[in-house]
Order: sequence, then structure tokens, then C-alpha cells
Amino acid sequence: MTAANEATATTYRPRQATDLRFALLGVASVTSVGGVRWWSTVTPDGPASVAFRTGTDGTIRADAWGPGTDWALTQLPSLLGADDETVDDFRPTHPVVRHLAGQFASLRLGSTNRWYEALTAAAIGQRVVAADARTSRTRLAFRYGRQPVALAPVPAFPEPGRMLRLPDHDFHRVGIDRGRARVVRVAARYAERIEQLAEVPGADADQLLQRLPGVGPWTAALATSVAGGHADAVPVGDLHIPRLVSRALSGEDGDDNRMLELLEPFRGHRQRVVRLIKLAARTTTANRPAPTRSDISRI
Repeated sequence: MTAANEATATTYRPRQATDLRFALLGVASVTSVGGVRWWSTVTPDGPASVAFRTGTDGTIRADAWGPGTDWALTQLPSLLGADDETVDDFRPTHPVVRHLAGQFASLRLGSTNRWYEALTAAAIGQRVVAADARTSRTRLAFRYGRQPVALAPVPAFPEPGRMLRLPDHDFHRVGIDRGRARVVRVAARYAERIEQLAEVPGADADQLLQRLPGVGPWTAALATSVAGGHADAVPVGDLHIPRLVSRALSGEDGDDNRMLELLEPFRGHRQRVVRLIKLAARTTTANRPAPTRSDISRI
């Protein structure tokens, strides 16, 4: 048996070039420190922390700690997008999207297969800016999560049973209001059932999540795209994404309806297109407006 602070290491050689920045985009349980990306999660076998590094030969080295080590390392290919089979069918004709698909050719949609965590993270992000949501998730993890190894920058997210025992004032203490705390408790209460969505097609999983109280299209889309790698999930109701997508695809600002209209030709890959545009926005100069078609063509 591995000692408490001794890592289990493995090396993964992806079939295609893999950029950890792209593969782990949007995964709330991943933290980047000094070029190393850490994934702390609660697996079916218990908590695990995994440190990822890219080798000069393109391989991915993973060191893992905790009782969930074996499960987490087995999940590594899926996490890094090995199961993203629909990418082979993605042949965009729109000039901006075609450019981005070439610019970020290593983008693959990974899946954590941790549905409770993905839904909880999305619920905490409702109606607040990303930085505040990240702070609240981190505080929750430090106060009530388990840390498989001291090296990990953030502990694993609190397990459902622990989350259900937290009173409102504990959520308030980490910056989560009563409304969002209510949705977090819903995710915890139905955690066992939610985890079974791994066997359900992405569109169906999206609809099933929206049957839960407090879970709308935005929250469901974030959860299915992260936990299940759903390539067609569209985050309707986001404060910034409709404008970002509309400017990139049409050169003009737009709302949810306009975004959906512009994304319709990409049905089956709408989450992929949204991620490509978000990646382009990250590479433009800070404090600039959302990128237009002319901006993107110069990336």
C-alpha cells in the first residue's frame, strides 16, 4: 500500500497533441501553480489529488495521492479529451471559427465524470462574477473538504453528506447566499442519482438536470460540458458569453437569442465553438472589448 505522502505516478501519451490549458478549461476543481495543474476531486473510492505536467516529448506525467488515486489516474485520458470523438466531425466553414479551429487545433473537450462536483461548482457561479465564485469554492474546500496530500494547493471539494450538514451561516461565511446554497444542497441531496448521468447522452443529461429545483439552462450546460464533455452545451443566460460570441461571429453585440441564432449552424458543436471563442478572447490584450472577427484573424 502506498504511504500517505507517497505519490503514485503514471505517464500518459495522448493520441493527439494535448495542451493542458485547453483540455482543463472550465474545470473548477483544477488549480494551476507554477506550471503544474492540480486536480483535486472526490472519486467513488475517496478523495484524490493529481498533479499534471507536460513533458518535452508531449507526454503527460501525472502524480496522484489519496485513496481515490487509482480511479483518478484511470480517468486521465477522458479528463484530457481522449473520448472527444465528435471533434473529427467538426468542419466549420465560418471563417472565424475555421481560423480558431486551426489556431487551437489541440482543443479537446474533456470530461471529469464527477457530476455532483460539476453541478455544485456551476450552482456557486450563478449570478456572480467568476472570481467571486472561485473564491467561494476555494473557501468551501479549505473549510470542509479533504486534502489527500499537503502539496495540493486546494483540497478536494466537500462531499455531499458534509455539504448537507452545513447551515446557512456557514455558506454565508464563504460568500454563498441562501439562494445558491439551496441549489448546492439540491445537488448534494441527489448526488448519487446525478452521478448516473455518466451513462446518459449529453442533451438528455442537460434536460434531466434542469428538472432539479434551481437548475436552469446555464447551470446545466456548465455541468454537462465539464462532467460529460457535452460538445453541444450552450450556456444560455450568461452575462458575457452572448456578447462575446455575437461579436466574434457577426461583429455586433447580441443577446441570448442572437447567440443561439449564430450558433445554430454549429449544432452538435456549439460548446466547442463557445470555447474556441473564449480561448481567443483570452489571448487578446487585457481590458480590450470582446474580440471581433478582425481581431481574431490577427491572432
